[in-house]
Amino acid sequence: MDSRHDMRKRKIPLAPLVVLVLACAVPWPSWISEGSSRTDGEKLTYTLRWGPIRAGTATLESLGRAEVDGRQALHFRGTIQTESFAAVIHNVRNTLEGFTDPGMSRTLLYLRNQEGAGELNHARIVFDTENNTATYCKSGQRCRTPIPIHSNTLDPISCIFWFRSFSLGEPAETRIHVSNGRTAVWVAVRFAGREQVTTPAGMFTTFKVEATIEWGRGFFGGSQTTKLLVWFTDTPERLPVMAQGALVFGPFMAELIDISRPGPEPPLRVG
Repeated sequence: MDSRHDMRKRKIPLAPLVVLVLACAVPWPSWISEGSSRTDGEKLTYTLRWGPIRAGTATLESLGRAEVDGRQALHFRGTIQTESFAAVIHNVRNTLEGFTDPGMSRTLLYLRNQEGAGELNHARIVFDTENNTATYCKSGQRCRTPIPIHSNTLDPISCIFWFRSFSLGEPAETRIHVSNGRTAVWVAVRFAGREQVTTPAGMFTTFKVEATIEWGRGFFGGSQTTKLLVWFTDTPERLPVMAQGALVFGPFMAELIDISRPGPEPPLRVG
């Protein structure tokens, strides 16, 4: 059976699925390279589909060095834009930014700007690396109660760049902790083989990775999980070229359509 059709469906909203599909296939135990030298200044663009229907576009960018409250950091950004038919059902224009320590071992700050239904919602999520908590603060509202995280918890955008800094082999399943400030989940990651895949950006030899997002226990006590597939090139760049999941309206697919390298942006200072 074609591996593109071997996913177990689960009904979850568009925006969280896009982020998790593209950003939660995370690292194997191995060594980490210094900083993000492989990816600085890179922009990857994807087409998003619900079944045969084009739903929008997404981007992933590595923006280089930054500073968060006087601490050196690395800066990553992802965007999601629905269009045409999909925008009528669920109009989304999201910008998500992650800031990690220079070794990409933990997130320091996560920013979310969401535009929809004529409203702009801004949220700032501070990762307290001393007390191991994440605090979600939405513009114009009182901050939520901090939630517990781990010393190496990453945000949904930064974790994919951490994965790409590792050398990839074929080890047993591993798990990583990811948080968006409102919830924190474990993601179990398993090497699922090598495949040739074709996207609008070309033909690629890839590692296929299966990520299982563990949402916790459901209403009836059963474990709630979502399975995703992500295909990464077997080159040192480890480009994420294709991803697949499932939505309420049917199968979901993200395919790489463009690779550009405009160069790093000037360092951003965030207070």
